[in-house]
Amino acid sequence: MSKKAVAQLFKNEEVKQELMAVTNYKEIIKIGYKKGFVFTREEFEAVKQAADELKNKIVKEQMFGINQYCQQGSQSKSGQTIALPSLELSQDNSTSLNYCYEFNLQDIQGFEILENELEKIKIKLDAVDLCLFNQAFRFDDFNFASISPASAEFQAQYDKIMRQNTNVDIKFLESRYLAHRSSHLINLDNYVEDKLYEDYFQCKVRIVRTLKNFFGADVKLTGSFWYPPNAYRLWHTNEDCVGWRMYLIDFDQPELAANGKSFFRYMHPETKELITLVDKPKLVRFFKIEKQPEQLFWHCIVNGTKANRWSYGFHVPDNWMQKIKLCVKN
Repeated sequence: MSKKAVAQLFKNEEVKQELMAVTNYKEIIKIGYKKGFVFTREEFEAVKQAADELKNKIVKEQMFGINQYCQQGSQSKSGQTIALPSLELSQDNSTSLNYCYEFNLQDIQGFEILENELEKIKIKLDAVDLCLFNQAFRFDDFNFASISPASAEFQAQYDKIMRQNTNVDIKFLESRYLAHRSSHLINLDNYVEDKLYEDYFQCKVRIVRTLKNFFGADVKLTGSFWYPPNAYRLWHTNEDCVGWRMYLIDFDQPELAANGKSFFRYMHPETKELITLVDKPKLVRFFKIEKQPEQLFWHCIVNGTKANRWSYGFHVPDNWMQKIKLCVKN
């Protein structure tokens, strides 16, 4: 794929918008194929390098998912063992600086269309073998969410998990959703060949467009995740992509999600307190990612229910709260 072809492809306004709704190279290759451009992963990487050399802002920021909010940083870890709390908080009020906010989707005027789209994007992929997925479950990792990153015991266990982040003891390295020990979940964007993908992709594009219109600024999809029962995402900071993040969260069986066993947990960067936010159906959650070592936003997610949980993340502009305040219904 030539540099000229890349320039032609990414001058297309429709393509630019579509690229804001993708998170990996497989999706980009599929977009190119639909537009008449066929290239391999190796060619994709070569084009990426060429784009960097040319300092093509559009290609760098949109094609490769590196937007103005993302900056590279080195991961820092430090870390008191705290029992699993069950705090139903809508926001963190422990200091004057709040790190997390939650809203009901139905309470935000202008988000009505998202409720309808959310039902369409909650897909269960045929390509996913849930029997294999369940084999990758580890009880010790599931309980790791109860260990604070500020505790003395955290670092050794965290390092062990990251060293063993590929499941080498089970023969399913080709199964993409089982490859990483720290992420026992299913990344929907990996399955571009699934029969449900095209409708799912178009739904993502419409959601990103709706959010861009709502906030009056670019919004970038950062992840689309399916959490089957007992799925989890272990402690992490996302420090390589700073800024405000918004998540849409929902379940397929709300009545099963009401037991408080599906939650978002984070360590307050200042007080080191563990704060647990219980998930609810049709929830909108905002939190801020920092890269300074003293401000790292350690967080994890656990779905301990018998329901399926979905979450879709987006980078949103720093002034998102101004718009939300104007649109939250009383």
